[in-house]
Amino acid sequence: MLAVTPLTTTTWPIAGDAPDLRAIVQSQAKVLTNNAALIDAYQSWLTTQQAPPNPLPTAVGNGTASGTPATTLTVSNVSGGLIIIGSVVAGAGVPTGTTISAQQSGTSGGSGVYTTSVATTAASAPLTFTPPQNASPWPTPNDALTLNTIVQNQTAIIRSQTALIQQYQDLLNTSQTVPPTTGP
Repeated sequence: MLAVTPLTTTTWPIAGDAPDLRAIVQSQAKVLTNNAALIDAYQSWLTTQQAPPNPLPTAVGNGTASGTPATTLTVSNVSGGLIIIGSVVAGAGVPTGTTISAQQSGTSGGSGVYTTSVATTAASAPLTFTPPQNASPWPTPNDALTLNTIVQNQTAIIRSQTALIQQYQDLLNTSQTVPPTTGP
């Protein structure tokens, strides 16, 4: 069984502890500075992303429908823009008003397999994909809430670290104080 020895010095922390405490304060100050920079970057990015987007360009590509019903559209050679959810699809074998409702696989917004809102009969057809007005590929309105939550959580962490640094600093300033009778 491990025996606990009572504190045998008359002051706490021990005089040699001050350099270790100073190193801890300096390390925490660096973490605090880095987290503050991260919060600033999040906030700046979030502000930029929430600005009204410019209209996204229309993407073009070649598409072939498959499945029963034929709502699976394999698209290749995408250029000129991104295919985003809600884009209106136009071309031979595509009913008017057909939109992209999901991407199943492939390069995000590029060549890949998509789901259309209605069945099509496109067969290696040149297609256009017109994004909805005021569409932005990212962030979505839900992403803004998530990013704000991240910023708030990081701010809370910084406040806690600031309080901890202050306590370390106070400990350094009072390191020659007589300890309580029960120890540190």
